[in-house]
Order: sequence, then C-alpha cells, then structure tokens
Amino acid sequence: MDLIQIKIEKDSSIVNYIKIIRKFDHSLPVGAIKQRIEENDFVMGFDLEYYDVLEDMDGIDRKKIFRDMLGELCRTGARISIYQDGKMISMEILDHRLSFLEEISKQVERDIERELGYE
Repeated sequence: MDLIQIKIEKDSSIVNYIKIIRKFDHSLPVGAIKQRIEENDFVMGFDLEYYDVLEDMDGIDRKKIFRDMLGELCRTGARISIYQDGKMISMEILDHRLSFLEEISKQVERDIERELGYE
C-alpha cells in the first residue's frame, strides 16, 4: 500500500474545505472531517495503488482527481500537510510520485500491446 494522508490546519474556512473533500469522497461524514481538522488529525487518506477497473474503463483517473482536490484546497487557502506512509512529504514529491506511477502504467500498457501484437 502507498498511502497518502492529509492534515489541514484549522482556520475560519473549514466549511469550504469540507465541501471540497466531500466532492472527492462522499462517504466521509461532515462532522468527522470537521473534528479531524479541529484536532489536527489526518483528515483523509488515499491509496496511490487504488485501482477500479470500471473507473479505468470510463477514463476516470482517481489519482488525478485526488491531486486536483489538493490543488483546490490550496487555492482556497488551506494549509495542508501531506504524509506518505506516515512521513511528511512536499507537494512536489507527491507530484513526482504520481508522475512516476503514470509512467509505469503507460509502460505496462505498451508492454501488453506489444505482447498481444498490437504494435
């Protein structure tokens, strides 16, 4: 598992942050998100190894959606801390990791196409 977790520093815009997070993950209760922000706890997590074949078939890239959510939080003024497997990382490191995973995915697709004779 390659778990990314975020913390959001408490400020007066918690409601805005909750809206953004709930757009990404409807299953997170509003009260739980609010409490986690207020207690400086991990607000949410995302497994970079997450894969759903139906989403893939529909062209949905949850990693990109997750990254876009982080960007939206930052643009809204959220001060976020990002942790990978419990260790704090920068947005830059996360972006490099996401880019690396995307390149691996493309290479696997190319290898499969080559083995099936589609090249």
